[in-house]
Amino acid sequence: MVRVGFIGVGMMGMGQVNAFAQVKNAQIVAASDTSPVSLGKFAEKHPKAKTYSHHSELLKDNNVDAVVVVTPTYFHKDIAIEAMKSGRPVLTEKPMARTVADCHKMNEASAKTKKLLMVAHCRRFDTDWGAWAKIFKSGALGGPVLWRDVAGGAFSLYNPSGWFLDEKLGGGPLIDGAVHNYDFANLLFGKAESVVASSIKLSKHTAVDTACAVVRYESGNQLLMSWSWAIGSGQSLRDVLGPKAAMSFGAGELATPELDTTNYGYYLVADASRQKKKLIKFPRKDMYVVQAKHFIDCVEGKAKCISPGTEAIKAVAVAEAILKAGPLGREVKVKY
Repeated sequence: MVRVGFIGVGMMGMGQVNAFAQVKNAQIVAASDTSPVSLGKFAEKHPKAKTYSHHSELLKDNNVDAVVVVTPTYFHKDIAIEAMKSGRPVLTEKPMARTVADCHKMNEASAKTKKLLMVAHCRRFDTDWGAWAKIFKSGALGGPVLWRDVAGGAFSLYNPSGWFLDEKLGGGPLIDGAVHNYDFANLLFGKAESVVASSIKLSKHTAVDTACAVVRYESGNQLLMSWSWAIGSGQSLRDVLGPKAAMSFGAGELATPELDTTNYGYYLVADASRQKKKLIKFPRKDMYVVQAKHFIDCVEGKAKCISPGTEAIKAVAVAEAILKAGPLGREVKVKY
């Protein structure tokens, strides 16, 4: 049994708590948060767990075996390093840190303390994106491919408190949200070589709220991102284009009322002529629960971490290059 303490139990923090509550070998024993309201909500669900107003107090609790860090991104580095120095393995929310330099310091601390540093890139545990990975690896789309992801929405839907669009604390959607895409593209496509980006500000927040970017990989594959967290509503587009076929996220034109969209997800794969169409079906699973179980298995020595800090730093490097390139409107190399 691994006794887990949570540093940060706001909206996403409670999401992690709820996921770990479903893992057999995990016991929720403590939480810390600077918000009395958040701590109160946590205590209502877990009355036997200890609560602390500061994370350093939690790290003095000898009943805590492992730590989950769910704070604004800017604080990940210092808290994760402090936790590893205290002798605990760490799962920290994505992005790993606000800068590549901070990621290096976290990885150095992990190596020095010999404590696990896992980053919550939940899409690595997702049956949805896992199905798209299998399609890509099968060669059904041909290669190279262009993965397109266009999304927009109101900032208030993501974080009413505001830190996501604070340049220092969160950095905006092109690092906080889109980092999932960078990490998964790195997993599938290999080394990111450069980015071409252009950004525009549509709100008064300090972080970049809207940008378009193309990430180029040494393999020849590309990722196109166009995200905004400054609009009230907007259309989304997610697909992958290849020389043999294209894949749509969702059933597309083959969607029917008979499809079980509660328990299963679907992708539509069509050849260039759109004469040959195939519906790919996959079971839905809670990726956060799968991720939590993997962390516990790693802590217990039953598995090798598939989302370590040494991998997560690469996604932050892509984000950092995009944020640098956006105001310039030119190409920037990805460095880490």
